[in-house]
Amino acid sequence: MNAKKITLLVASAILGSTLHAGALLAFWDFNEEAITSPLVNTPFTFDPNAGAQPTAELSMVLADTGSSNTFGVLAEGTTENDLVNDPAVAGNAFSFSRGLRSNGATTSISFDATEITLPVEMSFAINRIDSNGVNAYQASYSIDGGDNFIDFGDSQSIAQGSWVIHTINFGTLLSGAEEAIVRLTYSGGVQNWSTSHRTNIDNIALTAIPEPGTLALVGIALGSLLLFRRRK
Repeated sequence: MNAKKITLLVASAILGSTLHAGALLAFWDFNEEAITSPLVNTPFTFDPNAGAQPTAELSMVLADTGSSNTFGVLAEGTTENDLVNDPAVAGNAFSFSRGLRSNGATTSISFDATEITLPVEMSFAINRIDSNGVNAYQASYSIDGGDNFIDFGDSQSIAQGSWVIHTINFGTLLSGAEEAIVRLTYSGGVQNWSTSHRTNIDNIALTAIPEPGTLALVGIALGSLLLFRRRK
């Protein structure tokens, strides 16, 4: 086998393995979930959209479960960060309502990361519909099934009036853990009984992404492929 063919095969192998490695592990868009109108006060658990890691599970837990009409799915979704479905369809979103009543509520993804060696990233679209809704969150993670959580980074503000994509790269902190959990804990908000005082979250994705060094290999692979084709 000549050098050109060897280069082509090596480049193709690197490129193929890298693209496969940067994989969407789990995704939730809430579009197939029933609308909860009025909102309710019970915790929610969601399996991921079809084709995702079967062990992944999303849970939404309200801090003040004695408060009614505070938590649920509304037809207020967005196409931002929609990695799976029709980008022209906004669909549904998950809502935290009644201002301070949602203070301390959490969004958590639990999953088996035993076979994951790449950095793990969580991304989502979020929108504070009203100025009185929860206005910040703290990300944290656990590698022991939730017995211990460690804060990751600083508290992040939630913009009002527009959907914004947030991305949190946990690096390899979760990689290899049998019971990994990433969690957002919401804070702020005004104590008010109006259900219009809410914050929505939509299109939550959990992704394994290539290391920067691996991305460099992709560049080398693509360059080799182009060079080979030009000389062919």
